[in-house]
Amino acid sequence: MYHVTYSLTDGSVPMYCQEKGFGFVDLLHIEGKTDAARALRAGGWNLRRSCMTGLADSVCASHQGVFVTSPRNVAVFKADVPDFGTYRVRVELDAGDAVQNMSLFAGRRNLIWRGICVPAGANFSREFFVNVTPYIPALTATPDSEAAVYISVTGENAGLSRIYIERADVPVLYIAGDSTVTDQNAPAPYYPYGCGNGWAQDLAQYFPSAAICNFAHSGMTTNCFRDDGHWDILWQYLRPGDMVLIQFGHNDQKRRNLAAFGGYINNLRWYVKKIRERNAFPVICSPISRIPETDPDTKKPYSLLALHALAAGQAAQELQVPFIDLHDRTFRLWCRLGDAVHDYFNDGTHTNEYGGCRIAGIVAEEIRRQNIQPAAKLLGADTPEVFSPDADTKELPEEPAGPGMFDIDLPYVDISGCSQRAGIEKAFRGGLLDPCVMHLHPGDTLPRAQFLMVLFKALRLSGVRPYEGHFTDLGRYEWDSSYVQACLNEDLIDPETVTADLFRPDAPLTCAEFASFAERGMVNVQLRAGVSLDAAFARALSDGVLPPGVQPDAPVTRGDVYAGLARVMELLGTSGQALPRDAEIHPVG
Repeated sequence: MYHVTYSLTDGSVPMYCQEKGFGFVDLLHIEGKTDAARALRAGGWNLRRSCMTGLADSVCASHQGVFVTSPRNVAVFKADVPDFGTYRVRVELDAGDAVQNMSLFAGRRNLIWRGICVPAGANFSREFFVNVTPYIPALTATPDSEAAVYISVTGENAGLSRIYIERADVPVLYIAGDSTVTDQNAPAPYYPYGCGNGWAQDLAQYFPSAAICNFAHSGMTTNCFRDDGHWDILWQYLRPGDMVLIQFGHNDQKRRNLAAFGGYINNLRWYVKKIRERNAFPVICSPISRIPETDPDTKKPYSLLALHALAAGQAAQELQVPFIDLHDRTFRLWCRLGDAVHDYFNDGTHTNEYGGCRIAGIVAEEIRRQNIQPAAKLLGADTPEVFSPDADTKELPEEPAGPGMFDIDLPYVDISGCSQRAGIEKAFRGGLLDPCVMHLHPGDTLPRAQFLMVLFKALRLSGVRPYEGHFTDLGRYEWDSSYVQACLNEDLIDPETVTADLFRPDAPLTCAEFASFAERGMVNVQLRAGVSLDAAFARALSDGVLPPGVQPDAPVTRGDVYAGLARVMELLGTSGQALPRDAEIHPVG
């Protein structure tokens, strides 16, 4: 039986090295091509570029233990373990000076407990469980096979005196989902207001007798989670009696083939079926609400995710699966908060530490209220205090500019030998493509409405709401309808490509239609009506927006669309401009 004890009370700070297999991590010297990769070797933390200090300046040692040198510093302890599985961890702290507002994290910055206060001369201990598995870092397709337990602390006089780690056999609560759920890495020194946070990062504080294993990733749809390899790892380690919380929808709604009552609900059914094959327990969550918008006509708040929330509920009902309606609960909470809701978000979709904690609390509350088993019996007796943005500063350090997510190597695994690769790379550098998914499908076609989201990034245009209902095959609150409304306002739609009532949002985009949108987008709005379909096609060939030899009525491939839009950006000179305000980029740190 594996069991190890680390005593940190000899007055020194043991620095992690591979030969020893344990010690404190120096955030200044973590290797990796991206923040996400480096954070995976640092318990979910990245050192702020405005505070490039090493371990010697961040922590100090005494015969009581190892402590941070200032309240916002982060101490990260790493211990290699012999293999993948679940481990019981107990941390102890002997407080020399009084400890105030200490936060304890494990794994990829999963919150174990917050607001820890220990009087001078007193002791603190906490036991919890950590599940260690392979993990695919954001912005890459290669699984990381490190087997290690990470423990991190921050707060006034926060520290560690002793750590005990042993193998354990307890239930695991797995998470499948997107960026609103994932383990977001955060900058150190620690400012909760400015830290990205997926709500599953905060579940461990509610489940002291279970391990949390969060496989959610930024950019994931119900398809991508399976196609990019995350499901395969979850499936490999899922055992009878384990639980799986499922929350998708934010990215599914941007894919025409993953409509709420189409591909999306079918995939939820598939996940439930597979989980039950392992004699494990699925729980479906509807997607959390973004910050609500107000309809200017009805004066009422609305959510673009309402249909996917309904579909999630229907899937749960027909399959007799526990259902947590996070969409309804969060939508009502955000509406109640009014303007203060922005203090819980980093943007319109992704929560900070405060927002993530509020949502995790709702999940735990619903599990208890509905008596969702076996999760309910694993809930702890202690209820964490509400984590409020009023408890700390909203003033954040000013950070110097650093590499962006579009400066990485191309992450796509399916573009080797692709004839459009050079154009695809230009499109990627220009911010047109999602860096969080691993498959680009360059030979596939694009639905007409879905194409508009990429077109608008290239033209640096934003969508327009409300959708006024010109076409009857689009809903007022569909994701794509804002782009269609903007196209109507900007005269970007050739009348030959639509009827009086139908936009044909799901029809494959043809080469001539692509040419029409692209070429109209490159001329003054007053001149767009004069660009015929035939003229646009001829111009697109001449401009290099379309490759030679394509036929007007043939469906255009995704690879040709991305390469063509990169050429449009070159002709317009938009590459260096900021992305439009509604270009939702998935956070990866």
